[in-house]
Amino acid sequence: MVKIQSVEAGSIAEEVGIRPGDRLRKINGQRVNDILDYRYLITDDLVELEIERDGEIIIYDIEKDTDDSLGIELEPLKVRMCGNDCPFCFVDQNPAGMRKSLYFRDEDYRLSFLAGHYVTLTNLSKRDLDKIVTQRLSPLYISVHAIRPEVRRFLLGIKHDDRLLEKMDFLTGHGIELHTQIVVCPNINDGEVLDETLRTLERYHPHVRTVALVPLGLTKHREGLTPLDPVTPEYARQLLPVADRYAQDYKQRLGIFFVYPSDEFYIMAGEPIPGRERYDTFEQLENGVGMVRTLLDDFAELEPRLPGRIDEPRHITLVTGVLASGILREHIVKRLNAIENLRVDLVVVKNRFYGETIRVTGLLTGQDIFAALHGRENGHRIYLPKNCVNEQQIFLDDWRLTEIEEKLQTPVRAIDNDFAEIFRDLDVWELAA
Repeated sequence: MVKIQSVEAGSIAEEVGIRPGDRLRKINGQRVNDILDYRYLITDDLVELEIERDGEIIIYDIEKDTDDSLGIELEPLKVRMCGNDCPFCFVDQNPAGMRKSLYFRDEDYRLSFLAGHYVTLTNLSKRDLDKIVTQRLSPLYISVHAIRPEVRRFLLGIKHDDRLLEKMDFLTGHGIELHTQIVVCPNINDGEVLDETLRTLERYHPHVRTVALVPLGLTKHREGLTPLDPVTPEYARQLLPVADRYAQDYKQRLGIFFVYPSDEFYIMAGEPIPGRERYDTFEQLENGVGMVRTLLDDFAELEPRLPGRIDEPRHITLVTGVLASGILREHIVKRLNAIENLRVDLVVVKNRFYGETIRVTGLLTGQDIFAALHGRENGHRIYLPKNCVNEQQIFLDDWRLTEIEEKLQTPVRAIDNDFAEIFRDLDVWELAA
C-alpha cells in the first residue's frame, strides 16, 4: 500500500474523485508496494483501483487508453539500507556534522533500475528476483568488485556467501541485462583476482553488457577504518595496459571492448583520453567512463560555431576540480580566450573538505569553492559544474549556491558540460545553428 502524494488538476484521477492522502492498496487485485508495482500494473486498458480513505475501502473502475496517465504522484520510495560494510565506502568517509541523508547507505535494486545506482545484490530475496524478472527491470547496475569468495566478502564487509553468481544466473537466464563495476583496490582485487572476475563476467555476455573499472576514493576522514592502498599515478600507468589487453581480446571475440577504465585512470596516468570508438555505446557514462571524451567531442562540435569576437567585453570564471583542470585549460579555456573581448579564468579548487586525494568536481564543497574564489576578481559571472550541487542547488557541506553568490557579490551559475550555455547566459552572441 502506498500513499498518493498529489493528484494532477484535470487528470483522470481527479475526475473520478481520487484525492491526495488516499492510500492505493491494489490494482486489478494485485498489491501495490511501490512506484514500480504501480507502473507495471497500470498499463491495462481497464483498471480497478482499491483505495483506502479514512479507514474505508473505495473501488474505482477506470477505462483508459494503455498509455494514459492517471495523474497521480505516489510518495517517494522507502529506500532499502545497505547492510554491507565495504572498507572503501564513501559514506563512512564523511566527516561528522553533515546532513543526515549523507550518512545513509542505500542498497536498493529499484534505484538501480530507476536511477542507475550501483548495488551489490547482497540483500536480494527470491521475491525480489521474481519481481525484477516479472516487471522486466532491466538493465540493472551491479557492483561486483571480485568473484573470488574470500576477496568479495572482505570488500563487502560480510561474513557469509551472498550467492552472487546464483543471482546473476537467474537474472541473466531470464533476459535481464546487467552493467557491472569493479572498484579497483590495489593489491586486493587486481592481478589474478581481477583476471578471475573478468573471465567470469565474460561468461554472462551479452547479458552482462559492460564492466567499468573505477578507482577507490580515499578521503582524509578514515579514522578507525581498514587501511587501504590508494590508486597512484604509477599504479594507473600499470593498470591501463592490463585493462587494454583484456579489452582488445574482448573486442576480437565479443565484438565490444567490454572492459572500460574510468576517465580518472587515464588522467592520473597522464595518458590521452581514448577516442569515441573505445567506449562503444557509452553505457557507463554516468560512472565517469567516457565523460571527458564526450566533453571534448561536444566542444569540438561547438567550436566552428564560436564567434571570433563578442560586442562587449566580458570576463567570466570557470570553476573545476583538480582532476579535469589540465584538460579544460588546454582544450577549452585556451580556445575561449581566443575570442576577442572574452576573458575566461579557470579556478582550480583543491578539496580541503575531503582531502586533496579527492580531485573530482562532483565532490567539491561550497566552502572550498568560496575559499578559492574569495578575494579575487571573478568577472561578470562564475560558472560551476552542475554535479557540484543537488536539485535544490545545495552542496555536500550544506552551503547553497545562492550563499556563494551573495558572499562574492557575483552571479553564479551551475551548468552542464555545454559551453554554449555560457554564451546564452551572457546573451552576447547568438550561436550559428
